[in-house]
Amino acid sequence: MTFPRGSTQSRLLLLAAVGLGCSACERTSPPDSANVRSPRATIERVIAARDSGSYQVLNELIVPERVHEVVKTLMAVDEFLHANKLLCNYVRDEFALGLSQSIDQSQWGAHLDIFSRYVELVDERVEGDTATVTFTIDERIPVHRAQLVLTDGDWRYDPGPGYDPRLPAAFQRMARGLRRVLDDLKSGRLAAESVHADPQRLVEEVRVRLQPGIKMLPQPPTTQPDSDSRETRKTRLKAP
Repeated sequence: MTFPRGSTQSRLLLLAAVGLGCSACERTSPPDSANVRSPRATIERVIAARDSGSYQVLNELIVPERVHEVVKTLMAVDEFLHANKLLCNYVRDEFALGLSQSIDQSQWGAHLDIFSRYVELVDERVEGDTATVTFTIDERIPVHRAQLVLTDGDWRYDPGPGYDPRLPAAFQRMARGLRRVLDDLKSGRLAAESVHADPQRLVEEVRVRLQPGIKMLPQPPTTQPDSDSRETRKTRLKAP
């Protein structure tokens, strides 16, 4: 038994961490200096800062009213991904690559809007003191859009109001669950002999330990009443 990879639910849940809309921000007039970092370069730096764990740098790159919630969510997701990596590496080394792959939960943290895995920037468009940078995820369509606004003379990423305060606690709880599985393997509480004899036991153990955190995640949108048209229901299901 394995967990779904790239499911609509996980994508919708994780997109909620940074949102899709652009909030009302304090606007400033475009600066005259030609040395201002472009919107595209700003997004590139945002991605690089997250990838390197340089969370403090994000304070200069995200609109002030959103930066705290975004950084808090990213830190929790990265804590979970680190716990997942440690567990998978241990299982790969002590048991088998295939078993390691079957318990890999990294997909839960793979779709975070501009912070997603395998983001490729496409283009930028500037309109006064707002800008849009388009990008793809996993080289797939549709194209996504990152909104930016001029704040204190610099372009800053505005992820919008879609943050859900339940996300950090949920991912931290999921990380604790994976760490406990690893501790049980190392201590022998989950005996290596039993895992070799029945690998499914480890898969089930991971599933059980993740459940408390998964239950804390915000629920994705549900289908609309039958009075809605089929196309309307499909559109609403795609948006968080």
